[in-house]
Amino acid sequence: MADTENTPAVQNASAAGQAAAKKDPTVVLPEDLPQDSAHTTRHTWSHGGTTVDYDATVGTIRIDTPKVKPAASIFYSMFAAVDADGKTDPTRPVTFVFNGGPGSSSTFLMMGSFGPKRIGREDLSSGKGAPYTLLDNNEYCLLPMSDIVFIDAAGAGFSKIADKAKAELWSVDGDVAGFSQFIQRWCTKYGRWNSPKYLFGESYGTTRGSLLTLRMQQDGVALTGATLISNILDYAYSFDVNDQYYVGYMPTYAMISQFHGKSGGGESVKEHAMKARVFAEAYRQALSRGDSLDGASRRNVAVAYSKLTGLPESYVDESNLRIPDSRYRKQVLHDEGKIVGRYDGRVAGYDLDPASDDETFVVDDAWLSPEYEALGNEYLRTELGYETSEDRVAFAPFDWTTTEPGKGWVWTHKTPYHMKADEWGYMPFPNTLGDLATAIVQEPQLKVLIGNGYYDLATPFFQTEYDIQHLALPKALRKNIALTYYESGHMVYTAPKALDKLFHDMTRFYAAKTPDEVAELDEREAMPDLLLGL
Repeated sequence: MADTENTPAVQNASAAGQAAAKKDPTVVLPEDLPQDSAHTTRHTWSHGGTTVDYDATVGTIRIDTPKVKPAASIFYSMFAAVDADGKTDPTRPVTFVFNGGPGSSSTFLMMGSFGPKRIGREDLSSGKGAPYTLLDNNEYCLLPMSDIVFIDAAGAGFSKIADKAKAELWSVDGDVAGFSQFIQRWCTKYGRWNSPKYLFGESYGTTRGSLLTLRMQQDGVALTGATLISNILDYAYSFDVNDQYYVGYMPTYAMISQFHGKSGGGESVKEHAMKARVFAEAYRQALSRGDSLDGASRRNVAVAYSKLTGLPESYVDESNLRIPDSRYRKQVLHDEGKIVGRYDGRVAGYDLDPASDDETFVVDDAWLSPEYEALGNEYLRTELGYETSEDRVAFAPFDWTTTEPGKGWVWTHKTPYHMKADEWGYMPFPNTLGDLATAIVQEPQLKVLIGNGYYDLATPFFQTEYDIQHLALPKALRKNIALTYYESGHMVYTAPKALDKLFHDMTRFYAAKTPDEVAELDEREAMPDLLLGL
């Protein structure tokens, strides 16, 4: 067969295509990606009698895909402790931190959680304009226990992506491969291959983080631990055509309703949460009966649901006992003309169209984003000295309405070998439980901290409990995972009280040397015995 790929005609067509692409300023070719760079400044962090000198480095590292080299230039912000001679410790822990999206910059975690500086804002404060406050010497900085690397996803923040590489990197498995390669190249650049390595991921960052626990092992970079907050580990239950979707959300509805005084009067947060969990198990059984559920049972379910959430019994019944989170957000404070936030149900704002099922705006996101974006830009550009005329991009600009490779996000995930999947091992959406379980089985000392906000309507805590309880780990390895809880929402750290608890939980987590010590962090409470009716 003739070689038709390298003929002069094909080469000329390819050259013509590249020339045409160069005429379009919106197209990024591999050769347009910047060379690797690093800009370092020296700083000192101090709090409570502890002082740490550190180097802050803002820079980029290029990564490849199997088809495109280079494929993307990944931006990172690194904070590394140095000794009196200005040297880093190659055996010191390092934590790689990323937000979710997918396709999100690292702005929220970098500016709100464990860096040397942190946004100072009151809990639940309403949206306002600049100036905003950036606190020096963040008391919750991780530097006393670990160096920190915040990573922007490909196409987000200051990370750039070649158009040709979008089909590969804008996907579940391509994204994980890219992050693993970035971490490897970072380790080579800074001589940190022998450092204990931790991950910290939020939201879709927990999808990425749980997949990375196995992918990094396969790439020769075993982890010491991973902290995953606001988890979404199995997308099968994120669709409202599935009864488990409603079961997973219901306890979060109960918690938000209690916060707003609509239910749970006189009960502690933990008491109300347990009451909601117990009802959710009976609720699961009722929903499983579908249209065969008898009238008396249906009324009983509607009454109990109403008591726990404050929603009218008639509304619960008319909704066929199944209320999507978007409708709950509209209904729980409907009598006040307000909606509650998706990311933090404690937040409430006025509704421009109370009669509609659709929210008029995502109230908590609208209040938080301008502050984080403003101070993130100021910090990186002015104080840390990252010089660029490029805009900082909050989210990679892919099309959420399509999964066409290169335009939208490709949700397909290849499961590990020997998992109970179809014969090809591919899932049309990510289920990370097999990857996480396989990683722990293959690395029995791997420790995992799972953080949950009680008021998070993006990733409900009861669904996360369900997922973790379906890892099917050998009993001896179940102590490797601890679940902790916070009186906050999706971005747990935006509530000062929750950030304080999260930091102290992580301090114990990093210090834990054995699975038994990790298990001491676990805050799950035992459910009542099942009533089997036998």
